[in-house]
Amino acid sequence: MNTTEIFGRNLRNKLDAQRRTQADLARYLKTTRATVSRWVGGECLPRPQTIDKICSYLNCTTEDLMSDHSKPVAMLPQDIIAEEIESNPKLMRLMFYFMKMPDEELDKEIERLSK
Repeated sequence: MNTTEIFGRNLRNKLDAQRRTQADLARYLKTTRATVSRWVGGECLPRPQTIDKICSYLNCTTEDLMSDHSKPVAMLPQDIIAEEIESNPKLMRLMFYFMKMPDEELDKEIERLSK
């Protein structure tokens, strides 16, 4: 997928997520709906200053519009742990139990569990 297609897909997704239309964006930018349609269709890119205006309108960054978000992102170890805890009620209760424990008791418990 090339840059213009990525931009078009992201622009369409942002518009849809905010329940805005191509015509709304065209009015804001004082351009034609056909021009916006060509951007959304991945036929061409707007000028950089226009991309900045689109970002202001959609409250997003240039990276949000220009990056391919369909590629998998490597998860950090803490993200993997957090996902596992959130999906397991027993682990969640255990985590809250340890969070409420005073530091010295927690240190003793960690030492006991690590043996």
